[in-house]
Amino acid sequence: MTAVIGSAFNSRFVIDGVPEELSPAQLLSNVLRSGEPAPEPEGTVVDESLDPQIGHYDYTTLAPEKYLRLLRAPGRQLPMAYSDTFTRTRIASALLEALWRKGHYRIGDLCLEGRWFWNDAAVGNMAAFYRSVEAASDYIDSLGLSMSGYSLETVQDPDVFFKVSLLGGPDAEEEFEQPYRSSRPRLYAGRMSPSTLIPDPKSWIVYIPFDTSEYRMGGSLLCSKTGIAAGTSPKIEDGDYFIDCFEVVRELVEDGLLLSAATVGEGGLLRTLDLMSSGRAGADIDISDAVKSSGAPDPARFLFAEVPGAVIQIKDIDFDYLDAELLLQDVAFYPLGHPVPGRRKVSVKSSSKSGIQTIIDSLLRVQGAEGED
Repeated sequence: MTAVIGSAFNSRFVIDGVPEELSPAQLLSNVLRSGEPAPEPEGTVVDESLDPQIGHYDYTTLAPEKYLRLLRAPGRQLPMAYSDTFTRTRIASALLEALWRKGHYRIGDLCLEGRWFWNDAAVGNMAAFYRSVEAASDYIDSLGLSMSGYSLETVQDPDVFFKVSLLGGPDAEEEFEQPYRSSRPRLYAGRMSPSTLIPDPKSWIVYIPFDTSEYRMGGSLLCSKTGIAAGTSPKIEDGDYFIDCFEVVRELVEDGLLLSAATVGEGGLLRTLDLMSSGRAGADIDISDAVKSSGAPDPARFLFAEVPGAVIQIKDIDFDYLDAELLLQDVAFYPLGHPVPGRRKVSVKSSSKSGIQTIIDSLLRVQGAEGED
């Protein structure tokens, strides 16, 4: 393998013996805000792609506390075999974090800056870099967004981050007749709602996935921490659905309906709930109906697959309004349960039977007891 990390963006790539048509810089020029064409490639990077390690693991025995202890430990290596999915998840998470900020804007008012931290120390690293850039270009384009710029630095442990800002700053006079744009967007550093649960036991905790992907474990933090070979990763690619989710949730944010809110990304849904429970309240969560409705193969995949999304807390009085708004936009959501004041812990319940079936079974048991009398 030959590579010079500093010039990787402007290099030709040959991966698995096949020349790629575009350099990384040419891939990103399609979404670069300036519209400047990329320079002609100089030099060549030759590398081999890393295939995901295929394996089988039985997730049917759910051990939330055991898994959470692993996820709380600091440190994570970028999964090279899943650099494309990892990159898409990082883009989605950056936009979701912006979703909670103060100001007034729509998704089309936002712009991304990409920062790659990489090295060419091992076979597969530069192929993973190319796939990461390729995924960033494709996903940002599917969202109808652009990049203000990008950079590459040499480090020991590769990673990629994205920063969100307004297209032209808070006072920019730009065309706003385009879809998902506003006339005078504003974006501030502070949050509109806290990231930890408010101790209101009657309020609802609701999960909203921002992609229609299947719940798969490949490349997840849980697999990284446990060494599990999980195979396929989530396909984070439904840009249109992400936009629909973003727009409707942003309206809820700006209307002040959210008591708390947090991003579902690294570590999955349960890691997010765990972080939300680090303040004045924990949570009692029942995912029985959500697992069935979502099509997840089992509770563990539903809780730990890294499908981008949001967890929001709303007042009980606002639930019907939320239900109507999300159904109107064809956005799927899953009521999970309620906060528990003073506990600072997540309790997860999962049953193979739906909530309705559980109620029916309870009624039948009562009727049977009455018949015996």
